[in-house]
Amino acid sequence: MRSPTLLAVAHGSRDPRFADNARRLIGQIRRLRPDLDVRLAFLELSEPNVVEVLGDLTGDAVVVPLLLSDAYHARIDLPTVLSTAPAGLRVTQAAVLGADDRLLELARRRVDEVGVENPGVILTAVGSSDSSANARTRALAAQWRISTTVFATGESASLADATELLRARGATEVVVAPWFLSPGLLLDRVRAEAARLEVPVAAALGADRLVAEVVVRRYMSAITTPVPALI
Repeated sequence: MRSPTLLAVAHGSRDPRFADNARRLIGQIRRLRPDLDVRLAFLELSEPNVVEVLGDLTGDAVVVPLLLSDAYHARIDLPTVLSTAPAGLRVTQAAVLGADDRLLELARRRVDEVGVENPGVILTAVGSSDSSANARTRALAAQWRISTTVFATGESASLADATELLRARGATEVVVAPWFLSPGLLLDRVRAEAARLEVPVAAALGADRLVAEVVVRRYMSAITTPVPALI
């Protein structure tokens, strides 16, 4: 019996680095699970579009959102698109990547790669209109002893304010830790602001093997415990 197709769906961006990172991640997933049919699609702005890819599939598919937050795109946008899947295609939506231990380990590694000993850490992420999603993101910063969170969109403290806060709490050095899967225009804005403050910024999580492992974990969990689409 053929295993369901693993369809990884990212948001998409006008920045080509975003799609390039997603394609490299798909390569990692295929190396981990060469037995699976692994596809990539985007909600918007990048190709191929998820509607187009769904039209090419038959049988069963598990859609893994390449998203770190369980907010609007995962709860509304993606389920709405999946509800238009062609007849004969059975689609299950997996959980978002979220605060998996592997991703937290990778975020810590990215900070360590900066080479600053025991820094105060500003976790920066895309903000959401969902306050509970923002609260879950803020909780991730607790893995560093002196830390705070700044959202790159929406109402949030500035990097300057966050840097001042951490130094007031005893941090002699500060590092920005992006809770982003990929480089892109939004992270460029964060880097530009941090550069003005002379604060180093760690790398995005990227197409690391640990990210690929989380995608496969979400796929396997969805096969046994499907996540209901919220439309």
